[in-house]
Amino acid sequence: MLTSPKLRSSSCLALLALLGACSAPRLEVMPRVQQAKLGGTIGASTTGMSIPDNDVSSDLGLGQTSSEFGGRADLSFAAGTWTFAYAPASFSGSGTLNADITNGGVTIPAGTAVDSSVKMDIGSVLWTHDFIPGDNFELGLGVGAHLLDFKGTITDGTNTLKFDQSAPVPVLAARAGAAFGPFDVSALLSGMQFKTGSDEATFFDADVMGRWRFLGGVDGRLAASLMLGWRKTDVKLDYTDGADHVNADLNVSGIYYGLSIGF
Repeated sequence: MLTSPKLRSSSCLALLALLGACSAPRLEVMPRVQQAKLGGTIGASTTGMSIPDNDVSSDLGLGQTSSEFGGRADLSFAAGTWTFAYAPASFSGSGTLNADITNGGVTIPAGTAVDSSVKMDIGSVLWTHDFIPGDNFELGLGVGAHLLDFKGTITDGTNTLKFDQSAPVPVLAARAGAAFGPFDVSALLSGMQFKTGSDEATFFDADVMGRWRFLGGVDGRLAASLMLGWRKTDVKLDYTDGADHVNADLNVSGIYYGLSIGF
């Protein structure tokens, strides 16, 4: 059966448009507020000495929940997804030390009333390859990095201990998700354990999210969803800094909520 050049041209244009729609990049922007809580222990002493730990919640008085505004963006195209995220967390409070703590040549003994503050901000860039093409399910593996910025102070009013560490953390990443009508759920996991000389670090991050789409469709270029999720970040640091030896086992966790806008 013969077709006219005009019909063939129209068919080719329609096919190209369909292929373009299938491979067009999609960006989802997710501003969110996290109800973060800090847990774990921290200890510091002169190198070569034992390191007794203080609980950050009960001994340092940092058990209050903190509300922080952060965000995440997912850029999907071809068979890969990029995730960019920023999660700040800051805590302050008062407590009584359970054990001596030494840093920078300054020692605050056990039993001392102290004021403490901790700020742990995390920036993330992750990429995963999707092994299940389609809109309803995803399963991907990949790599990425988190930038960890940790700052802390402990003071008794006269003496002040300061901790300040910033470092990029390379990680392996895994992503999984499923969509059912206007609802979808997903999980993004990343982590790595590594050692450099006498310094050791373990990092693990879990981001679990559920969304309800109230505007737009799966194939629409514009969509909006309400979002509810839970994120937990575990950081273990065992390092020396000059004459100081620091051992920290910290975690920040909590639910978050926000809006997801897709283009």
